[in-house]
Order: sequence, then C-alpha cells, then structure tokens
Amino acid sequence: MSPAGSRRHPVPRTLVALLVLLGALALSPVARADSAQTSLMQDDQFLIDSGPRAMLDTLATMQRLGVQTVRVNVEWANIAPDPGSRTAPPGFAPGQAAAADPASYPAANWAPYDRLAGAAPLYGISVQYNLTGPVPLWATGPGAPTARVATHWQPSATDFYDFVLAIGTRYDGNHGEPRVSQWSIWNEPNQPGWIAPQWLKVHGRVVPQSPRIYRALVNSGYYGLLFSGHSTRTDTILIGETAPEGEDSGGVSTPMTPIPFLRALYCVDRRLRPLRGRAARALGCPTRGTARAFAHANAGLFAATGFAHHPYDFRHTPSTPWPDPNAVPLGDIGRLERFLDGTFAAYGVRRRIPLYFTEYGYETRPPDPYRGVSLATQADYLNESDYLAWRNPRVRSVAQFLLVDSAPNPAFTPSQRGYWDTFQTGLEFLNGAPKPAFAAYRMPLWLPQTHVRHGQSVFVWGQVRPADALASQPVRVQWRGGGGRRWRTLATAHTAARSGYFTVRVQLPANGYVRSLWHGRISAGTVPGAVAVTLVSRRVPVLVRR
Repeated sequence: MSPAGSRRHPVPRTLVALLVLLGALALSPVARADSAQTSLMQDDQFLIDSGPRAMLDTLATMQRLGVQTVRVNVEWANIAPDPGSRTAPPGFAPGQAAAADPASYPAANWAPYDRLAGAAPLYGISVQYNLTGPVPLWATGPGAPTARVATHWQPSATDFYDFVLAIGTRYDGNHGEPRVSQWSIWNEPNQPGWIAPQWLKVHGRVVPQSPRIYRALVNSGYYGLLFSGHSTRTDTILIGETAPEGEDSGGVSTPMTPIPFLRALYCVDRRLRPLRGRAARALGCPTRGTARAFAHANAGLFAATGFAHHPYDFRHTPSTPWPDPNAVPLGDIGRLERFLDGTFAAYGVRRRIPLYFTEYGYETRPPDPYRGVSLATQADYLNESDYLAWRNPRVRSVAQFLLVDSAPNPAFTPSQRGYWDTFQTGLEFLNGAPKPAFAAYRMPLWLPQTHVRHGQSVFVWGQVRPADALASQPVRVQWRGGGGRRWRTLATAHTAARSGYFTVRVQLPANGYVRSLWHGRISAGTVPGAVAVTLVSRRVPVLVRR
C-alpha cells in the first residue's frame, strides 16, 4: 500500500525495508550548508500563462537581474483531465494506475511547464515547481459549502500522490523532458484560498482542519517524489510554504496564523509536547505510540530539505516585530525557528531544518491608489530584507514576488477598490517600465546605521546579483556630499565569488550619500553572449554628527 493509502501502487516488502532505512538516515543530523542565499523569483503570469515569447523575454530579464531560481505554482487542476467534473476520468478511479502515468494527462496541459523546464537552464536559471491546488473536482471531498471553496475543498491525498508520481516521473530526466530537482509541496496551506476548510465546528468546538489535510498532502507528495526518483539526497524538497498571518480561530474560510497551524500540523501543544488523548484525536494525530514513531510515520515533515515560508509584512519595515505571538513576518522569523527546533527535539530529531523564503515583496502606490508603500520605500525595504536574510545563516533562499505587477481584477471597474485587489509587488509596472526597486534588486545596498558621529566607521553591506556566477569582483564604495556632484571612492570591496555579497567599513567625511559601483559583464539577454556594463546602486543618505 502506498504512503497515501492508495491500492494502486503496492510497495514490495524489500522496498518498505529500504524506505525505513532511508528514513532513518534522513532524520539523522545533516551538515551545515553554505550560508549564501539563492536569489529566487516568481512570476507565473509571464513564465507560464502568457506564451513562449513572454517566457523567454522574462527569463532574459531575470538573468540580467541575477535571478538564480524561478519558482512556479504547478496547479493540479491546470494539468489534470476533466478538472471540472465530479467523476474521475477513465483510469483515474481507485485501483487504477493511469493517474500516475504522465501520458494520461493532456499533452497541451504539460506544455508550458515543459517549455520552462527546458528554457530556464539555458539562461543559467534553475526551476522550482511548487505542487499545489486548485484541485480537480473529482479529487476533492464532499460537502463544499460554496463554489468559491470547491476547488480546494478537502483535497484527496491519495489522488495527490498519483499526480505527484506522474509529474515526478515526467521530470526525472529519463522520459524526454529535462530533470527538475527543486520541489515544494502546496502553497500557503494555512490560507483558505489554497486549502478548505481551515476550521470546522466539531461537537461544539472549533477545530483546525487544514493542518490535518496538509499533513496528509505532505506525506503523499514526499513519497510521490521519492518513488519517481527524487529524494532529498539528489533534490531540494520543501514543505511549509506558510503565509505569515491569519486568525487564531474561525470558520471554513478563516486563515490560520502560522504557529497554531504548525502546532496542529506537528501534533504538539503550546509547550511543544506531543499531543495525546482527546486533543490528539481531534487533529487526526496519534493518541498513542512513541514520539519517534510519529516522526518516522511522517517523514516528509522531518526529512524535507527545508521549511519554506512567506515572511510578508506589507505595512512595516522588514525588521518590525509584530505583537501577535502567532504571526511570523520577517521581523519575527525567530518564532518559526524556535518552534521548529523545539518540535524536532520533542520528537527526537536532532536537526535544525534550513529555512527558505519562497515569496516576498512590497506592494506599491502607484499603481495601486489605495494601498502600498512609495516606490522609493519599496526599493529600500527590499534591500533591508536581503540584508536581514544575509545575517541569518539558516536562510537558504530569498524571494521576490513578482517581476511585473499583476493585472488589475477585471471583475471591477478602475474606480472600485476591488480593481486593485491583486499583487502590485513587481519590480516593473504592468507596462514594463521599471520601478526604482528594479535597480535596487539587481544591486542591493544597505547601511544598518546611517546616523554616526564624525570619525566613526560605517558598515556597508551589498550584493551584485548578476555577478553571482563570476569570480570575486571589485566593487567601489563611494561618497558624495549633500550639496556636491562628484562621487569620491572611499574603499574597494570584493564580492564573494558565488553569492556576489560584499561588506566593508568606511569613514565618511561629512553628511551626504553612499552608493556602490560595479563594472563587469552580464548577459545581454540572449543565451550565448555577455556585455560589459557599469551598475550603480541606489543612494543611501547618511548623517554625520560632529
């Protein structure tokens, strides 16, 4: 029987024994990886939904920006046959194996993902596929209260296992398509737009539902990838993908704050002790057995390569802490680390699981006339967030969502607020014009302290993203007086060869501005060649007190 409980793909006893051994190895301590963060970007609108030409143009732009990985939501219903039917297609019913065969899915539905998997490496960019909903109706549970939640209502873990087996097989490198080696399981499971119900009233008590649903999806997705040739020894497999905020109680469509969601997911109480008895039963957790047994029965929760999170904070600086102890914006990422460390320890797993930021960004006003930060503030906040991630050696990727602003919601008119109820987090406006954040993303610069005494040195942190794949490169750190026009070089720093980071301390003569300047070669937007360019960071104002 498969880990998802399916009868479709029986597992030989020898393979079961091998999996137990692999699980034991996966749950053992792992070596600390390089602290350099991967630069990840997502924009499905142009990488998947707008055709081959838009995809190539977008990849070329991302290459010039220094993007190393593109993340894409592979939506189950977009690939599955007959997604709007309540009846499973021929061969997809319980006991049949067609759903695990990529050839059983319409070839045209695979095409955008095939194109991206083949094209992205030509631009030096890897692909991360996030396997998620919406769900074909024939793979959802009964009783969805509204059409709005029907496509993500109680997704079937058994059917998801088959879908993951199919996609993992298609992109294993042996079936005519390029190998994909970066994966993540579901998007924002603590949000009602991706899993429903979030909560249900059971015997008069409001009980979380999305964590138990997601626990089953993680197990199915993890083993679906494993059985199709993708293990954590060869691939990156992420879980979590949690949103940073929500509510601590609610109904079917009320999002959950991440910490309570994770407590229910991992079956622990507020003191991070494994649940027992009635509390465990209500959340679909084991009511007896050892803690170690739970860890082995839910290998994906403990053996995944890393935990992915979306540490958005649309209203404050990246470093701002929130008073809600159950929320996890970037400024409170320690809450997530403490939870994971304490929970793993409670189950006897000696591991500090790495963190991957896979979505992040700030909405701007303009174009949204109602919400967002200014264009200059967006650039400033993105650079600060990169610096904060750099300071944390546990963070393995930083993210930008999106490259281009989302199109407005056509269900409303421009005079209505709902017209702008989409993501305006792009580095470019919808017409392709760059925001200040475009250059700031390409060459981040951050000074943690900008008010200093005369003679006191200033710490300068920065990055040259397009230089990531090059050898160490010189970067000039320059100063200009507040009323001056000429820039004066104060120091020359050198980028780290793989990451493009640089740091240096400088003394500033007086009030003014600091910037960084780099001269090198980056892609011209076509795969073969590169051109020499000079890149300049944004200016950071500094006040020097005498």
